[in-house]
Amino acid sequence: MIQIGYKSCEYDCCVYVKSLDDSSFIFLLLYVDDMLIAAKNLDDVVGLKALLSQEFDMKDLGDAKKFLGMEIRRNRSSKKLWLSQQSYVEKVLDRFGMSNAKPVSTPLANHFKLSSNQCPKTDKEVVDMAEVPYASAVGYLMYAMVCTRPDLAYAVSQVSKYMSKPGRQHWEAVKWIFRYLRGTVGHDIVFGN
Repeated sequence: MIQIGYKSCEYDCCVYVKSLDDSSFIFLLLYVDDMLIAAKNLDDVVGLKALLSQEFDMKDLGDAKKFLGMEIRRNRSSKKLWLSQQSYVEKVLDRFGMSNAKPVSTPLANHFKLSSNQCPKTDKEVVDMAEVPYASAVGYLMYAMVCTRPDLAYAVSQVSKYMSKPGRQHWEAVKWIFRYLRGTVGHDIVFGN
């Protein structure tokens, strides 16, 4: 039996963390039927995989290259790890018809002064905005922001305020964020020295 020091499960994704004797940690991430194990020492990873394979049918796919829509690259000699969501961002841009949009250099320009006064006021405006996939678009942006794109945090926080009753200006701001992503689709986040 593995003693787990911390467990966090949300949205069918669980993270288990165990402190090891050498003051390092081993991490086990589970999402539906995908698993990712990370530790400072490869022997700890091999040991956990052996233990788990005694209880479960498992297939070892080797070093992680992709997990939950994130591409993983590493350079062990320089002790660096890169996480990217380029494929995810490209699919999202395509889904919302923004693949060929003109790129912009900031996540949210100064001319966007979003407020609740811009929410629909007439029945026609409500019906018009009901056709816009606002909540879905903001959800996709949130996932990118949480995983690999912290540069989206302020912009996404602004547009997410209007999830219950978005107006046309709010939608224009979301499309602006997509335009920013279009120009920065290859950006990644780097961990290491």
